[in-house]
Amino acid sequence: MKKTLFNLILFAICAIYGVSAHAQRVALKTNAIDWLMLSPNLSLETRLSAHMTLDVGFSANPFPVSIAGYRWNNLRFQPELRYYFARPMSRHFVGLAALGASYRLNMKTRFLHGIMAGVGATYGYAFVLNKNWNMEAEIGVGIAYARAKNFSDIDNPPAQPNYSRVLPVPMRFALSFSYIFD
Repeated sequence: MKKTLFNLILFAICAIYGVSAHAQRVALKTNAIDWLMLSPNLSLETRLSAHMTLDVGFSANPFPVSIAGYRWNNLRFQPELRYYFARPMSRHFVGLAALGASYRLNMKTRFLHGIMAGVGATYGYAFVLNKNWNMEAEIGVGIAYARAKNFSDIDNPPAQPNYSRVLPVPMRFALSFSYIFD
């Protein structure tokens, strides 16, 4: 899984840097809602055409976080192909997003350690604050396949994954701030 995730990240970086950058066509972003969930994140969006962009986001909290008896950490990769109805990085857009994640969720008496992969659709609006700054609001839903080790005794986890489901998931829930490079 780690090698596959590394290859996906490497491919996304190569794809982004392989696209020629034009004025106001590359943005560096962060999602405030992920930060509230204690998941540091960063994404890069680049223009592909007059209405299309590619947004590639990463989020991780490698150190377990505990809130109200729940403890989790994750590594998440979320590429998204966006279509803007006006010009790129302004106003309404729809997107097709993918999700790849590795997670560990420790609830009071239940533990889930596994991976997730999914796809979904998104809708958002990019508010132009000034020449270099934007704020985006975005929501999205999708479907994901989750495979995990599901157990109740932390000292005796199963050797193989024993939980697999296809689940509806929130693909995006974001309030992002972006800096657009000239």
